[in-house]
Parts: sequence; C-alpha cells; structure tokens
Amino acid sequence: MNVNEAMTTPVKCCSATSSLDEVARLMWDGDCGAVPVVSDDNRPIGVVTDRDIAMCAMHRHEPLWNIQAAQVIEGQRVICVNQNDSIERCVEKMREACVRRIVVTDDNGALCGIVSLGDTVAFTDRDTDADDIPAVEPDRLIGMLRKVSAHHPSGDHPLMQLDIAQGY
Repeated sequence: MNVNEAMTTPVKCCSATSSLDEVARLMWDGDCGAVPVVSDDNRPIGVVTDRDIAMCAMHRHEPLWNIQAAQVIEGQRVICVNQNDSIERCVEKMREACVRRIVVTDDNGALCGIVSLGDTVAFTDRDTDADDIPAVEPDRLIGMLRKVSAHHPSGDHPLMQLDIAQGY
C-alpha cells in the first residue's frame, strides 16, 4: 500500500508571509493541527502546528497577527515522503524524524498531501490483499509511536531557544 492511499487531501497550506492568525484560522476551518508552509511553486518549506502557535505567542508576547509563519519555521528541516512510497517507509521516516505528521510530495517535490499518526493507525488492520496482511505491522507502528511520543528534555526543546524547529 502506498502513501497516496492514506494521505489526506486537499491540504490546508499557507505561505511564509501568512500571519499565525491566518494559520490558526486555516486549522480551525480545516479541522487540522498542522499546516504546511509552501513556496510560490507549492513546495513545502516547513510546517506550523497548533502547538507552535501557542508556544510562539507565549514566548514572544505578541499577537498572532504580528507573527509570520516564516518566524516559526526558521531553521526547520521539513520532512517529506513521496506519494508513491510505501506506508511502511512513511512510518519509518516519521519514526526517524520524531514527527507526528509528514508532508507528502509528488515526483516534482510539490505538496500533494499529508499523513498523520491517525492515518497510519488506520492502516494497521486494513486489508491490503487476499492474505489480509496489514499495510503497517502493529509492532512497527508502536515503535514509531514510542519514539515520537517520548518526552524531550526541557533544555533540548527548540522553543527553549525561541526557535520552533521540528516535531510536527
């Protein structure tokens, strides 16, 4: 089973110049907790999460309309998976990067979807062929969940340096 069968589309996204107020509105309207930030040619350059918004507002003591998405994603390394990759590869990339959501791109590197932890869980018991083999082995998914859900030492968290970097 490939990522394109599990990903959420269409994806709410924003530009680097979008205010966090606008991003929060996208999350509310789209019932989502993460919004990819894309370049003019629709290539992912970062991800803003609901937690990023809350922590950024708290640390900066500024209203959300004064903070741009670019300030949140500064220094962030965006983690992507190709729409034709397997669900197993997607789960592995999420585990390696310790992210709860992963941006999906097409063969040209343009945003085409997003996969969340919930999306991967939904494929642990889904029939993929006549043998009823799950798309993602439950033990593999639990290993990813363990790593992604681990607590960060307080001094190591990106927000402690007033940078919001990964962990979406």
